[in-house]
Amino acid sequence: MLKQKCPFFGKCGGCVWQDLSEADYLAKKESFIRRAFADVGLNEIPLNPIILLPTGIRRRACFAFYQGHFGFNEAHSHKIIEIDSCPLLEPALNALIPDLRALVKTLGGSGDCFILNTPTGVDIHIKDGRGTPDLSRLEILSALAQKENVVRLTYNNSPIFQKAPLPILPEGFLQPSVFGEKTLVDLVLKNVRQAKNAVDLFCGQGTFTRPLMKAGLSVTGYDNDVSVLTLGDNGRQRDLFRNPVTPDELLGVDLAVLDPPRAGAKEQVIQLASTQIPRIIMVSCAPKTGARDIKILTDAGWYLTEITPVDQFTYSNHIEIVAILEKK
Repeated sequence: MLKQKCPFFGKCGGCVWQDLSEADYLAKKESFIRRAFADVGLNEIPLNPIILLPTGIRRRACFAFYQGHFGFNEAHSHKIIEIDSCPLLEPALNALIPDLRALVKTLGGSGDCFILNTPTGVDIHIKDGRGTPDLSRLEILSALAQKENVVRLTYNNSPIFQKAPLPILPEGFLQPSVFGEKTLVDLVLKNVRQAKNAVDLFCGQGTFTRPLMKAGLSVTGYDNDVSVLTLGDNGRQRDLFRNPVTPDELLGVDLAVLDPPRAGAKEQVIQLASTQIPRIIMVSCAPKTGARDIKILTDAGWYLTEITPVDQFTYSNHIEIVAILEKK
């Protein structure tokens, strides 16, 4: 927990529980999870202690800008709160804030600035709806691209500069932090047990696909994101909301891992409920939809044996959970 409260707390819309003691903070998060499960009729859940993550490790952020103002939006508002730094972000991202603020003042307009710290440098994508940049905007953007730690700069989906190849598209999804990703991967691998053939649904960049493969499993990953193709023969491009993987396609699978977006995986889970897959691991960044999907599985004959919360979204009213389900 922070030793000193962030000076922007109460103004910036990002953090809502930064003023609580650690005990009260943990109680709030636990209550949030239990309420989500109780709402679907799962009142007694096997909930493990929450895994807290350190501050200063978040590797991605989305800033807003408008008429030269740069920062985060105020809660429930389009008003921009100017910030000098965020205690949740990695130092490399905080170091770029002055340059980004200077850029948008010169660039003008309004929009969003997505930044992601990668192993090779910072990836920046600026969107303001003005299409392909003219010469004057191109010159302004090129100055930012020359910063030592910038590896790629994209403007309204137009590439401006790229120093090295990146296996992720601009605005592509990665877990909020390297530390948090490793925590989730470790929890999944710990619960593989004797599985040999796995399916990774909503696999994204292969966060779990690759570690499962390294652990010796045969794995197929499915996702709508075109970046799934970077998984080669182990990746299948598919919209799991409109075209979920069917029970016939899951014959022989003895482990299913799901990591859906906040909307959950209802359509895919309905298909899973008609299988005999002995072990399902549900990774959910939204306990409300996660509980809904898990209830479908428990009604179909799976036991909910364990839930481990991982506090990926520090000081917010969001939390990640990793749930283990076993077939009766």
